[in-house]
Amino acid sequence: MNKRDNILNAAMHLFVDHGEQATSMKWIAREAECGIGTMYNYFASKEKLINELYLEIKVMYSRFILEVLDPEKSIKHQIIDTWRRALEFVLRHPVESKYIELFCQSPIISEQLRRETMELFSPLIEIYETGKKEGIIKNQDTLQLLSFVKGAITASVMSQPEMNPEDIDAVVLMAWDAIRN
Repeated sequence: MNKRDNILNAAMHLFVDHGEQATSMKWIAREAECGIGTMYNYFASKEKLINELYLEIKVMYSRFILEVLDPEKSIKHQIIDTWRRALEFVLRHPVESKYIELFCQSPIISEQLRRETMELFSPLIEIYETGKKEGIIKNQDTLQLLSFVKGAITASVMSQPEMNPEDIDAVVLMAWDAIRN
């Protein structure tokens, strides 16, 4: 791992374990085993560090979820496949998932970054829009549907972090039942 990655990794763990307010740049530098000057060479402020880490995790998350998209499958199966991947991501990357949850509503995340990260999920949004047009899923606001399912998936994993494949299938089917028309 390079210095920048060490800084991001240390920051992610400290923010998740102790929160943004309690985590200083000095503490991050100490955990990353670098000087405070080095920290500021990479990140001009704690806010910049938080935003860059948020973007990196969101990119990793979107790639992980969207790599299973198969336009040959039905809308239902495309949606279910992405939910399974979302569950897998949370199970495989619990610290990264907690970081996203910690900062997803934070005013520290810039509006521009929020738009950029939403754009990462545009293929998934298009599937939902198609599903609504075809009457397959409820005609609700797409972002509300995405938030609802993401919340259900995250809560399920947080309450049962040792899910087996049957548990994953059950959660995914409950989510499908909640949004299908």
